[in-house]
Amino acid sequence: MNRRVTTALVTALALTLAACGGDTGGGSGSGATQDTLTIAMSSPPASLDPAKSATGLFVLYSEPSYASLIERDGEGKLVPGLADRWGYVGTGNTTFEVTLRDNVKWADGTPITAKDAVASLQYFAKGSGPTAPYLKGFTFTAKDERTVTITSPQPNPVMPDLLAPENLAGQLISPAGLKDPAKLASTTFGAGPYVLDAAQTVSGDHYVFTPNKNYYDQSAIHFKSVTVKVIPNQNSALQALRSGQIDLMAGNPDTAGSVQGDAEVKVTYSPTIWAGLFLLDRAGTVVPALKDERVRQALNYAIDRKAITTAVYGQYGKPLNQPAVPGSDGYSDAVASMYTYDPAKAKQLLADAGYASGLAIPVNYGSFDPDTAKLVQAVQGQLAQVGVTLKLTAASNFGGWVNDLISRKFAATVLSPGSGGDAYFVAQSSFMPGGIMNVFGVEDKDLSAAFQALTVAPQDQRDAAAQKITDVAVEHALALPVAAGSTIVLYDAGLDGVHFIPGAALTSVSTWTF
Repeated sequence: MNRRVTTALVTALALTLAACGGDTGGGSGSGATQDTLTIAMSSPPASLDPAKSATGLFVLYSEPSYASLIERDGEGKLVPGLADRWGYVGTGNTTFEVTLRDNVKWADGTPITAKDAVASLQYFAKGSGPTAPYLKGFTFTAKDERTVTITSPQPNPVMPDLLAPENLAGQLISPAGLKDPAKLASTTFGAGPYVLDAAQTVSGDHYVFTPNKNYYDQSAIHFKSVTVKVIPNQNSALQALRSGQIDLMAGNPDTAGSVQGDAEVKVTYSPTIWAGLFLLDRAGTVVPALKDERVRQALNYAIDRKAITTAVYGQYGKPLNQPAVPGSDGYSDAVASMYTYDPAKAKQLLADAGYASGLAIPVNYGSFDPDTAKLVQAVQGQLAQVGVTLKLTAASNFGGWVNDLISRKFAATVLSPGSGGDAYFVAQSSFMPGGIMNVFGVEDKDLSAAFQALTVAPQDQRDAAAQKITDVAVEHALALPVAAGSTIVLYDAGLDGVHFIPGAALTSVSTWTF
């Protein structure tokens, strides 16, 4: 909580108690306030079940109560979590082993075994969350009481990352939770530093977590409670931050700009996401026109990326025409200027494809994120100039957006706050069959070939292989990228340890202190 506000509240309370003849207890009333961490999010989670959760800042709903097999330190380095040893076995990047630390326990006090870890990983592989596509075809076996062997059907260079917090699969779920998966939506069954306090929690409004007495590292528990509060309106959240009601919030360029010069509020951001339209229906199931590469290319030529980026992200964005951002392994200079703003060329391509009179594309998006709403509306306005109508459907919360996405009624969508990471993850989740964002199961043969080449590329050739994936995605117009935007977080100046690490993940709650 804001130190200035805390002091004012404690002083006021002391004066009130004194006026009533009460005893202030030697000023000890300030301790509980300072030991409470409150986080604001714009939308409630689709579920508290980690296997159905979302990545990005939404991990703040699962991270307090679910420890990962492998964690990350403040610099982004992989460090021991529930496991203290891991590594590939043999050559080929197909077999991986992870070993649990000694005497690690679930929140209910029962020991965690390799068999438990296997059951949890199998559950994630069958789930509906963003991790499931990455685990397709994997097998998991308990080698002994503490060691799990993970086998991939094809070379996989990112197995350690899959078990880190940002990718969720390593957030182990206990046998008690797996016994009745329906309870995972509203109760926690993990081994993290905190547990959900159901008595203090109101689903959809606020979620309260209290310390787990069986957590393996008690020194990482810095708060007597952690509350994640849903505040859909950014201005309301900012007022709550300034008044000391919350300590951290997901921000946007407007709120970040409004606190410049405010000594009580800090801003951290990571410009490592691409934002734009996912062209889901590339097989033409809902909109036949989108099966034609010329139509998808026309959409890319019709967009003034510089104007939209300035309007939506200001200083926190950069125009972008590829599903990769500067600094990632897949960013390709070869296609960086392929789609200049050229409405005339867009119209010609549409005419060549047989759509001179235009077409309509149904698009869903999350209105709970202001940047998403502004971006899709700006794209809608510019595409209208070349005869393309975006028929927008807004979801007021994340769960609604997910339901719209999987309904397969929409030919395109906007992911809030975008899609980040290196080429392997972007390609797997967005363009490969089975990917969480590839809801129509479309395959581009050239991209699949480039993806397979990346999985077996020697270390010194991985960047070139990653860039080849991006080249194909841009040349075939598999998406409509608009900008490299930023995930932005505003927080109380007295809260230490909050920053983004390489890969756009925010540091863990367990590393934050007042």
